[in-house]
Amino acid sequence: MHMKKWVAILLLVQVLYSCSSERKESQSEKEDIKREQNLIGTWTNVSLLVTMKRLEKQDSVLRANEGEWEQVLKIKPIETTFHADSTFESEYYTLDGQKMNTTYGQWWIQNDSLVMLTESGKTFYDFEYNGDRVRFRSTLDWDGDGIADDEYDGVQIRMD
Repeated sequence: MHMKKWVAILLLVQVLYSCSSERKESQSEKEDIKREQNLIGTWTNVSLLVTMKRLEKQDSVLRANEGEWEQVLKIKPIETTFHADSTFESEYYTLDGQKMNTTYGQWWIQNDSLVMLTESGKTFYDFEYNGDRVRFRSTLDWDGDGIADDEYDGVQIRMD
């Protein structure tokens, strides 16, 4: 009889633990959904800092502070629209307003990171909101040398 009580208690503890675990997952899922909903819309770049790693040389830095984007990068700030169906597009314009490129892809939230998938691959961004701004940080292959060792830190502002 004593053994049956212990088995019953252990089963009860296991059931309670699994229920609390499901609640935590659903809370995390709710947070991800809220973060996704906050991202839906059109955003434009306001600042950028990229540190590109160089073998045996000093790192190369590309910096465009707020208000300097066009002067430094010689293009209009990139406009990225995140859609509710998990697709996005980033539009690039010349300084005189002519569209020069559009990148299309899919996006989703995974383990607190924004994942953006394009034809050139998958990139993970840490991101945080500050009012109508969002800051994205990542380690990626900015310089096209085939090694994801460049540090990206960019801020975008909501357009709509």
